[in-house]
Order: sequence, then C-alpha cells, then structure tokens
Amino acid sequence: MKFWFLSDTRRLTKEKDEIEKLQSTATWLEGTEWTLENGLALIAKIKAHGNLYEVKLTYPPFFPSTPPIVTPMEDGAHWSTHQYENGSLCLEWGPDNWYPSVTGANMLESAYRLIYKENPLGETVEKNLVISRHFLTEGQNLRNKAFRLYVEPEFLNIISNLQDHYMGNIKFTFVFGNEDTAILHVLELEHKEGKAWKNSSLPEDFKSNYELTGVLLKSNLSSTEIRNMKTVTQWKQHYDLEVVTPLSDTILIIAMDNENNPHVLMNGTNKEKLFSIPLVTEEPKGRLPNHLVGLNEKRIGIVGLGSLGSKIALSLARTGARKFYLVDDDVFLPGNMIRHTLDWKSVASHKVDAVKNQLMNISTAVNVAVSKINLSGQEATTSLNTVLSKLGNCDLIIDATANPRAFNFLSAVRTTYEKPMVWGEVFAGGIGGLIARSRPKADPDALTMRKGFNGYTMQLPEFEFKILDLYATEDQQEEVMIASDADVSIIAGHLTRFALDTVLQPDQSIYPYSMYLIGLSNSWIFEAPFDTHPIHINHLTDETETVENEEERNETIDFIASLLEKSDD
Repeated sequence: MKFWFLSDTRRLTKEKDEIEKLQSTATWLEGTEWTLENGLALIAKIKAHGNLYEVKLTYPPFFPSTPPIVTPMEDGAHWSTHQYENGSLCLEWGPDNWYPSVTGANMLESAYRLIYKENPLGETVEKNLVISRHFLTEGQNLRNKAFRLYVEPEFLNIISNLQDHYMGNIKFTFVFGNEDTAILHVLELEHKEGKAWKNSSLPEDFKSNYELTGVLLKSNLSSTEIRNMKTVTQWKQHYDLEVVTPLSDTILIIAMDNENNPHVLMNGTNKEKLFSIPLVTEEPKGRLPNHLVGLNEKRIGIVGLGSLGSKIALSLARTGARKFYLVDDDVFLPGNMIRHTLDWKSVASHKVDAVKNQLMNISTAVNVAVSKINLSGQEATTSLNTVLSKLGNCDLIIDATANPRAFNFLSAVRTTYEKPMVWGEVFAGGIGGLIARSRPKADPDALTMRKGFNGYTMQLPEFEFKILDLYATEDQQEEVMIASDADVSIIAGHLTRFALDTVLQPDQSIYPYSMYLIGLSNSWIFEAPFDTHPIHINHLTDETETVENEEERNETIDFIASLLEKSDD
C-alpha cells in the first residue's frame, strides 16, 4: 500500500506545522504525540471543564482526499450524541462536506468544541445539546436495526386520525429480509366492533408467514413520555385493557402520541421489557409517466418465458401492466440462471408459474393466467386452439420464442383477431438483436413482414458465424461467442418500450419504423454497439389479403344462408 505521507511530504510538513502551532496557542490542548500504527496517527489530550479527554486522530490512507478520524483512546467510550457506533466522532467536517485544505489541527479544534459544549464527563457544569450540521438518510438510520415495521401510507393516514384513547387489535406478519433483518407488516386493524382496515397491498406469500397479534393505542402522551415507557406495567397504568389483548401477551405495540406520531414497541425475550423499533413508510407518489395511463387495463399475452420473455414480463409489470396471459411449457433449470430473471428458488418449476409468482409479488393487483402447452410441439389440437383463442382476446401479443413455428401460429392470431403483435430475438453471440411489430391497419401482417425481412437480409453481407445454439456462435477463428445477460437485457428493454408504444398509442407512435436491427458489437452489419438499422416495410403488401370476384362472393353468401336456414329448422 502506498502511504500518503511518503509520497506527499509537503502535506506532511504542513500537518506537523499546524499541530505545533495549535499546541503553542491552545490552552485546552495538553499534549500531542505522533505515532505509526497502521498508518500515521496523533494522540492528543484535550481538557474541558476540568476533565481530560484523550483522543486519537488517525490519518486514513486516502488523506488528504478523505478526512482524518477522531476517536476516544479508551475502547468503548461513548462521549457524544454525535458519535458513530464504531466510536468515531461526527465533527464539523466529514465525507459529505470535506475539502483537502482542512487539516488535522482543524479536526482537533472541532473535537474540542464538541466536547466543551456537550461536557460528557462533567457533573456540575451545564451540558448543552449540539445541533447536528446534517441529517442521516433513512438507509443510514436503519442499517444497524434488525427489526423494522413497514406501514402502508393508507394505514398511517387511518391511525393518524383516530380518536383519543382508541384501542384496537392488530395482526401483523414477519418477512425475513436480507442480512438477518426481519420486516414487520401490518395485516389488519380490528376494533371491538369489527375489522376496520385490511392490508390489500401485500402479496399472498407474505400473508401466510408467521401471523402474530399486537395492539394499537391512541394516547394523549407526549413523544418523550412514550419513549420512556419501557415496560408493559407502565402501559397498564394508563389503559383499561379489558377490550383488547392484554399487553403482556402481545408482541407488538403501536402507540400514537398526542401529535399523532406513531411509536413502535416490541416485547423482547422478557415479556415485561419493551424496546423501540423503527417505523418505515413512504409518501404516495406518481412515479409513472402520464402516457402510461390505461396500461393496467390492457391484457398482455406473452409466449416464451425464457431469458427474453421473463425480462419483458417483469418490466411491463413494473411499468403498470396488470393483466397477463403467459404461455410456455419449459421448466427452469440451473443452466438457465445466467440470463433469466429467476433464481435457485425456482429450479425445477415451470417458468410460467415462477414468473407468475414474481409478477404477483410486484403488485397484488396483477392478474396472471398461464398455459403450459408447447405451441410448436405435440399437443392436442383443441388445446392449441384454446390457447390461440385466449391470445386473441389479449390487447397485445408478444412473441419471445424465436421459434418460426410458434411465430406462424401467433401471426394467424394477429390476423384473425386484428390485434397488434410484437416480436424480437437476440442474435447468437450477442452481436445484436431484432425488434419488430405488426399493427392492424398500420403495418403488413406478421408473416409478410418476416418474409420481407428475409429478403432484406439476403441483400446484406453473409452472416459469417457458425451458429452453435440459441445464444452461442463461433467466429472464423473458432472462438465461441455467447450472448450475456446484459445483451439480452438490452434487447428486452427495447422490445418492452416497443410493446408499450404499440399497445398504448398505435396511432401516435414515437417509432417511425416497425422493424429494427440493433447492434451490440462490431460484427456482421454493425459497426459498433448500438448501431441501429431501421428496416422499411411500407412497400410490403399483406399476403393474407385475397382478391375475390363477385361470383365467388355470391356463392359464399348462398352457402352460409343455407346453413342458417338449416339451423332454424
């Protein structure tokens, strides 16, 4: 490791000079001693109100780009409310406002001002509160808290408007999060007259975990008084608890103070001892663009829930889509994990079932129907037609299979039901991808567009790579190139935006073309990543359109009329 004081001797000289100057002028600095201990450090003795405070000022390896650290010499000493759990003092300069011209001497002066005002070891001299120069984010406040209670904004609004001395039972559940954290969620608030509120935002998976009971109390106590209520016995002195679960038998207490601020208390291993846990909530905010309004009413059919389709499905759900019909017969295996949204929890599950669970964990308003048939495999014709009919009832059909046979079926659905269809694929080796759409009355049918695309590619330089499988290719030097998760994610993102544009504003599209080749490398026709080639399709004519003469039309009408007459008999 490179030591700053060896490479920046001019700064070391400045630090020494400033410390010597401070030592000669500051009556409160009783002594200093330089030391080498895992780097350069200074031991200093600070005197305040007749008490001696020995501190260690440590210069970090990145000094002067980062500030020195000032800590009590005595391990475990806690002097100040402006002190981190690791013992270091929070002074006037820190990572959030540091600039390199500040010296170690300045940090010692700041430490003295904090100690002098707070007077942590003093008994007779007045102690004063030092106002913080900054605030901590919610994440900083929570990082050492194993238990947290998350409350819905709706629930918080309800309990903030309760009448004084309101008492009600609550049901809540634990969800064990990452890094040994336990998140509490309120499921129900129940008054003696019946259920007053039920949480409709939690996924069903959460509701089945560790259901427990607690008590909600609306008090006329101040915030300080509630924080000092450390035992169940103290609460029993204030409330007649005949109508609610006795506090000694409950685990969670939500107490509202006289300013409608909630305080969360939990029983520890000793049921008489209460400890505070943090409450987490958020203000309701509109986070979606205005042009996505109405997406929740659109039913999206997705065929193929592999790496591409799974990413599209989750992105659509996060964007506001709430109605899905998913079709895929495949099972998720560990080898799929390198590009898929699923993980080990879903191994050996059908992809459609596992992705359905992911979608429903995004929002309880999500409605997902699934089918496990193989559109291009051996299936009963009745099953195939049932699935195609259900896809025809969707507002948008997405083909993420890269399978020509499945594409043919879906193209027939698009034409028969006159519904828009989008499709795409990631090219082998991750060199790029294709996104395309076919809109009724705006684009040719999907089969015509695919035929036009094939004709277009015949005019391009020959694809010089040997395709090994769906995502892998081999170049002329026999080097295998495989599409990564990032490659798939880029094409999935483009295809998702294409799908949103198609289903929400087909007549005012932001895309001037309906088919694009998107490059992700310097290969084939692509000169660089994100080299995009739009493909003109306006000259193509629907092959599904038939030219009929008047005689054929009349024969058809007569035939249908005869069948109708027969059915009337």
